[in-house]
Amino acid sequence: MDGLYLHVPFCAQKCRYCDFLSFGHQSEERMRQYVQALEKEMLLLTQYSNDKPRTIFIGGGTPSFLPDFLLEKLLSAVRKYFVSPALVEFTIEGNPESLNEEKLQLLRAFGVNRLSIGVQSCSTESLQLLGRRHTFAEVVNIFAAARKAGFTNINFDLMYGLPGQDLSSWQQCLRRVLALGATHLSLYQLNIEERTLFGRWLREGKLTEFDDEMALAMYRLAKSMLTEAGFHQYEISNYAQDNFECEHNKIYWRTTMDYLGLGLGAHSFQDGRRSSNPVKWQDYVVPLLNNILPKREEETLTVKEAMAEMIFMGLRMNQGVSLVEFEQRFDRKLVSVYEKAITKCQKNDWLTLNEGYLRLTEKGRVLGNLVFVEFV
Repeated sequence: MDGLYLHVPFCAQKCRYCDFLSFGHQSEERMRQYVQALEKEMLLLTQYSNDKPRTIFIGGGTPSFLPDFLLEKLLSAVRKYFVSPALVEFTIEGNPESLNEEKLQLLRAFGVNRLSIGVQSCSTESLQLLGRRHTFAEVVNIFAAARKAGFTNINFDLMYGLPGQDLSSWQQCLRRVLALGATHLSLYQLNIEERTLFGRWLREGKLTEFDDEMALAMYRLAKSMLTEAGFHQYEISNYAQDNFECEHNKIYWRTTMDYLGLGLGAHSFQDGRRSSNPVKWQDYVVPLLNNILPKREEETLTVKEAMAEMIFMGLRMNQGVSLVEFEQRFDRKLVSVYEKAITKCQKNDWLTLNEGYLRLTEKGRVLGNLVFVEFV
């Protein structure tokens, strides 16, 4: 197994833009039941395999929202069943208001060596609009506390294309974030999903779609500023200082590595087969509390689907898709399978084909979805 993902779906409240599988305002008892179910899933699965991961990622939701005793219970189980000398990266997600010195020390004590903090914006107005519960001052304080606790690998999640945001405010936010000294930045354009509160507001006319040209200008500004600050872009939305790329996420993008997902709705990919846990509480938690593994949905990709996925995910990374790896995996040459799509994309200056890799150009990176659809 290359990677292990554990899903913790709890948050203080549901953000207005969030379409992830998460819940706000849950009782401590409900969280206790969930952690107990996660522990049981670990126990039952490790009876079939003793495989240890190279990377672990605890995401959500907001894992740091768990009370200290439940967070410790979860980390103890992870250490018992999955931590080994093979582990190179152990990430947990947290929000500024749900982290403190005690929790940071707890995380370090259990071997967590990478922290991903949901900053999203530096603007008080934008944070309030998004439904966030922290201020940028709390970001500054918790970053200092994380450094003091011994974290040297810290990611910030940031969003752009927010209602009311302009190029100047985005530039100011990037400057403030860079001044702190995070080693990794994940920058996402706001995408308003239909099932969110923002989606309802969009239908009611309370929000408008963000201007695509302005979003493009924000993307280009961020790339320029981060490059100048010593970061390199290694994936469409992700920038890192040298030696601080997220090893766990690269497992997903490369599509040739195995990973196990535990928790509500978590996805796995093992031996060429995809599977996912139930998304409903009663279908996941109840069986586990009765010592039964929940029924997973399983899917075996067709060769055509696996090829397309390798292209989609590989092109997200600056490294691109290896022609050699594609041929080794499918016993067919990539340029033969996708000759028509590649020719069109090269003509539009969306793709380059050199040094044994198929890569997005700068123009193609901006217009990624137009490129990807050519390979369907």
